[in-house]
Amino acid sequence: MKFILVGVVLVGMGYIGFGLARFYRRRKRFFADLILFCEKLCVDISFSKETLNTIVSSNLTNFSKDFKNVLERYLDFLSLKSSEVTPNLLFKNSTLISNEEQENIALFFKSLGRLDASNQVAEINNFKTKFLSFQSRADEENKKFGSLSLKLMLLFGALVVIILI
Repeated sequence: MKFILVGVVLVGMGYIGFGLARFYRRRKRFFADLILFCEKLCVDISFSKETLNTIVSSNLTNFSKDFKNVLERYLDFLSLKSSEVTPNLLFKNSTLISNEEQENIALFFKSLGRLDASNQVAEINNFKTKFLSFQSRADEENKKFGSLSLKLMLLFGALVVIILI
């Protein structure tokens, strides 16, 4: 019976640690996708001269699930022509991105399609520099806490096992 309890505690703590590590990897991937999207937008706006709806919908398959959800909600906004892009519209019940980051990303999507092509590319590049700082912070958090959380939870599980035995 003790072996089963030991196994359950270690597997449970490992699962929690893996979930925390996965959170930091998803954050890092989200910002990498956002920067890649900015670069694709700059190229498409400069050379293809297609509509924003077409550009966004053609790039949906290139990104992770988290960023793809944001793009799909933005496409819904474009098709409905609702009043304004808000963080609540783009990030429904998402804890992956902080409030400050959500505000900046919503402001980015709000500014798309409002300017002529050359000014729009300059605006996208300005936002891209902000997003690069967000990405570097997410990368640092992933390096600090990603693998550490898995290791600490396994050690905590081992401590609980020792205390129980």
